[in-house]
Amino acid sequence: MCEKDGDSKASIEEDIENLSHEDLLEITQSSIRRLITSDPLLSDLPPDVTFEEVVAQIAVAQGQSITVTVNRYSESPLNVVIPQKGTTVLDLKKAIRRAFTLKQQRQRIKTKISWRYVWKTYYLQNIQNGQVMIQDKKEVSEYGIANKSQIRFVKRLRKESSKTESC
Repeated sequence: MCEKDGDSKASIEEDIENLSHEDLLEITQSSIRRLITSDPLLSDLPPDVTFEEVVAQIAVAQGQSITVTVNRYSESPLNVVIPQKGTTVLDLKKAIRRAFTLKQQRQRIKTKISWRYVWKTYYLQNIQNGQVMIQDKKEVSEYGIANKSQIRFVKRLRKESSKTESC
């Protein structure tokens, strides 16, 4: 009986050695997908989840991070995970950029976004209390951002330049 177990292990090892890199990659990815979909905490993650997304979701479940929903005008909302403590508005902006870039990659969209233009044109606003996040170095908690907060882009008002007319 032990000899058969040894033979079956050897044949499994031979089968594994004969698999191509692509086959092993597919087996690994399908195993990870199966594990993630069966876990209640991770089941809402996309099928092609990244390591960072899994770690972020676990941090949310442990209360170390929060999820902020970015409502965009005619687009679907974008969920962004940020650390609960010590996160600045600039950190939130970087997290939005990463989440949006990842979403574009998943949808195979190759549109180039000028984030410099976005941040010069728009502020972020907490929808619940209406506070506009003007200062990048302030923590988001100072603007009332907590778990499941909703934010949106609001247009910056242009400052009128003081033109002096010469006679």
